[in-house]
Amino acid sequence: MYNIGTVTTTANSTKLIGVGTKWKENINLVLPMQSMQVQIGNTVYNNSIHSIQSDTELTLNFPLPTAQAGAKYVIFTTTMDSISAAANAIVAMNVSNVQFSDIQNRIMTESGVIDVKLPDGTVRKTRTEAERDKLLDGKFDKAGGDITGRVDVSSAVTASQVVARTPNSSTLQLNPIDGGPRIEHRKNGGTWYIHALPDASGTFMQVGDYGVGSTVIGQATKELDFAVNKLRPFGFFYTNADAASYPSGTSGYGGGICFGRDPSSSTKMLYSPDWMTRLFMKTPSGGTTMSQWIEFYTTANTTKDSQGNLKVASPVIKIFTNHIELNEESEGVELEKLGTGRYKLKGVLGMNSDASWGGIHGGMVIPNGINNLPLVWGSFDVLPDGDIIIETRYRKHELNERQEAERLMTYPEFLKDELVEVDTEEGKKEKLLKVEREDYEYCDIPNGHWIDVRVNMPSNSIYNLKQAEAERLAKEAAEKQAEEEGKRAAEEVEM
Repeated sequence: MYNIGTVTTTANSTKLIGVGTKWKENINLVLPMQSMQVQIGNTVYNNSIHSIQSDTELTLNFPLPTAQAGAKYVIFTTTMDSISAAANAIVAMNVSNVQFSDIQNRIMTESGVIDVKLPDGTVRKTRTEAERDKLLDGKFDKAGGDITGRVDVSSAVTASQVVARTPNSSTLQLNPIDGGPRIEHRKNGGTWYIHALPDASGTFMQVGDYGVGSTVIGQATKELDFAVNKLRPFGFFYTNADAASYPSGTSGYGGGICFGRDPSSSTKMLYSPDWMTRLFMKTPSGGTTMSQWIEFYTTANTTKDSQGNLKVASPVIKIFTNHIELNEESEGVELEKLGTGRYKLKGVLGMNSDASWGGIHGGMVIPNGINNLPLVWGSFDVLPDGDIIIETRYRKHELNERQEAERLMTYPEFLKDELVEVDTEEGKKEKLLKVEREDYEYCDIPNGHWIDVRVNMPSNSIYNLKQAEAERLAKEAAEKQAEEEGKRAAEEVEM
């Protein structure tokens, strides 16, 4: 039975046009005189094939009465278990064998790439034996051998060692070893020179290029004393905890740049410790003596408080009416609003006692308003676990009526709802009106303003844990590099 594709009929005509059909393909076993059914609408018409003109056109023995496009059909190619079914199968196999034999004959006798039509009707481009011999002729043997001509490779070449040698025995080789890959070279059979490849991505640069990676600077250990100028003109350096005279309050781990012309009089140092966004500088102050460390102030280590003043920032929190803003060091602190004008900071360890922030009784900056007058009263209480309760209350000022009206219009937080007795035509009545709060009455922080609070953070805060991890990794990296340099030195001696 064959029913691939659809047919288009013409009223009172015996011609059928197929769409997606292959009636002429031998493998499909469609032949004249076979029975056929065509469904037009809900009616199935029985008919038979008179002749087949092509894969998509045949003629019926009887005309169909109705025109239809895309009609379903069925061709009964044989009767099951009949002699004709066996004959059709034998014929199909014989045709396929003949086609296969013809294909093999063409592959063996023709040249180049030929188009082969398979029994299922598909066409495939196939190399002939002559073409295969042509492609294999002169190929390099996988077991090895000599190549006399130029070799161009468009993909990767994998080898345990790559060696380039000139007639006078100068050699360049890439030699992967347990300690890591390296490039080795020598001239005329002389001393080997080794260039270790770093375990990181980057651009190759020789030690000393433009002073970068100068062997005089390199890794600063105990021999680097920041108090005197032992560094030489321009170069990068990094330090560990063995370095001497690094900035107070830092761990000694960090990196910097040394630059200048005359080491005894003009060399300067820029130094960033602890992987923090902080930058220190030393300048010559006479002879080989260097100045004290000068710290640069940036948005990372200062904050602009609610009054617009620039202040040193360690852990600083900005408290708004319903949320807080944190800096890097105060990351992880949470706010709980307890009520009007009452805020709880959770995850802190009390107030910072920096004198520039008010000492042990300060630590807060209150926002100012009209005529630079403080907007609220601020107070705090440190709980036993280190959490802080912040309270804000209304702060009245002696102002003229116009300024007072402007102030209350600007800051509606200073007003409250209150039942007030007023005169009406019907007599005195109580009305719910907006009235000014009493002095020192709880009120929220005015919209658009905030209170700055400088706090202490526990040792397990997010920032402190990051710092401890960075220091641990730096120490491990320094130890690993020292070990690798020792191993490389031993290998060079052995070479």
